[in-house]
Parts: sequence; C-alpha cells; structure tokens
Amino acid sequence: MRPLSLLLLAACARGTSFTPDAAPGTDGGREAGDDKDAAQEDSSPVSIASALLVTEVMLAPTTGEFIEIANPTALSVALEHYYLSDSGNYFRVPNTATVDQTDFIVKFPAGATIGARSVITVALDTAANFQAVHAMPPTYSIAGGTMTPVATNGTAQLTNNGELVVLFYWDGADRVADSDLVLAGAPTAGNGLNDKSGIVMDGPDADTMGTAYATDARTITGQGGAPSSGVSTKRTQPELGNEVQVGAGNGVEGDDETSENTAVTWDATYTTATPGVVPASVLP
Repeated sequence: MRPLSLLLLAACARGTSFTPDAAPGTDGGREAGDDKDAAQEDSSPVSIASALLVTEVMLAPTTGEFIEIANPTALSVALEHYYLSDSGNYFRVPNTATVDQTDFIVKFPAGATIGARSVITVALDTAANFQAVHAMPPTYSIAGGTMTPVATNGTAQLTNNGELVVLFYWDGADRVADSDLVLAGAPTAGNGLNDKSGIVMDGPDADTMGTAYATDARTITGQGGAPSSGVSTKRTQPELGNEVQVGAGNGVEGDDETSENTAVTWDATYTTATPGVVPASVLP
C-alpha cells in the first residue's frame, strides 16, 4: 500500500472510491472527460479502503479465537462493503461461494465503522466465551450473530495449526478486492489460498459480462509453525515496501496482497494475545 498523506484526505473529500471492475489506469467506466478537475488535482488518489490491516490472529483455544483489524489512518472508515473469511473460496462471492466445514464468509453489519487509529476484534465464538478468555468483550462475534453470514458450514472456527485469514471488499460488481490477508500459523494446502488468477466472475450487476481476476503472485507463505493455545500471531510492520506493487493486481489499489513478505511483517514468535490494543508499529 502507498503511504498515507494529504492525498487521502483529498480523495475522501471528493468521494474517491475503489472501482473493482476498472482496469488499472482506466477511468472506472466513466465517460471520457468526466471529473477532469479531480484527475488534474490528483492523478493517483489514495483509497482509504486500502489502509485497513489484519493485525492479530488467535487460533486457539476455540473460545478465545479472534481476528483483529486496524485502521491506521486519521479518518473513520465505513465497513459496509467489507467481508471477512477463512476460506480460499472467498473470491467467488459474486457468483455464490461455498466453504468447507467450519469455514466462513461473513460481512460487517450495516452502519459498522472502524474509528481512526483504532482496532476492532471479531470473535469466532460468542461474546461471553470471548470475554471469559480475554476479560473484555469483542467488537463483533460470529457465533453471537453480530456479523452477517454470507457462506458458512457448521460452527465457524479457525484451524489450530494454521488458517488463511482474509479481509476483502465487494460492492456488488464482478470481482472482490483483497484488502489484507495472512496465512496465520502453518496452514495445510486445504486451508490456504486458492488461485483466482484469470477466473472470470459475473456479479449481480447490470450487465451480463464477466470480468477476470488479475494474476496473483501467491508468494505469501505460512509462518512455519503453529502458535500454541493461548497465544496469538501479530503484525509487526505495515505492508509498505513488503509487497509487490504491480498496479494490476487484485488488491484494492491494484496491488498484490498475495505477495506480501509476511516473514518481515508478522512475528516469528507467538506471544500473549492483546485484543483491542492498537499496534504502534502500523501507525503512521
């Protein structure tokens, strides 16, 4: 992701947003000449949607499992079009995705936001069970029904040895856009990334033409070992400089979230979970 700056404020003031089906370098389907003044002001606007990061994952015990998401920017972010999943099939949401046993795709509820320079926690189990483990309530709970289910298969749980965790954005067009992802712990191939490169989706939009996903590098790796019960894996660095900025990837800004060097940006040793604590390392 690009560094956050005054461009972010300018983009938000003008209502700049990600257009999933616009090829990099195009106008996102607008008529030629539209918004010329905005383009001249800022030929490469920063989308605030791209700034959200997965910052902590706890895989065990079941009652304490959670995913933490941080907003390192100085602006509140609406979560209306954001989804969270541990399934490699997450990218099939525009054409109806299915998931394996205990996997999930859930959506943040209407009106949900994440405040400036703050974090939210999504518990897999009930809020009561989460609080019994962590002595604090989660922001949302999948088992508690405060996340909207999109595709589930049994009780949502994270695999203890390792699991894909992905935060993505979808506004109802042909493709979803990766916001951030991590292979937490040491997931098996069945719990990891599926290759969406070149797969065509035709979402529930006005046309009947599909759009192909760009090629994913898929160089992101697991963390070599699974954390034991009661500890978590944590992001220690922002993405900047640690992923391929190809300009034609499947990320919110056209970057390639599957190319992040998580050996640099995530911890190699697991420590006591700290849900609700904003990691200073990702703040600007």
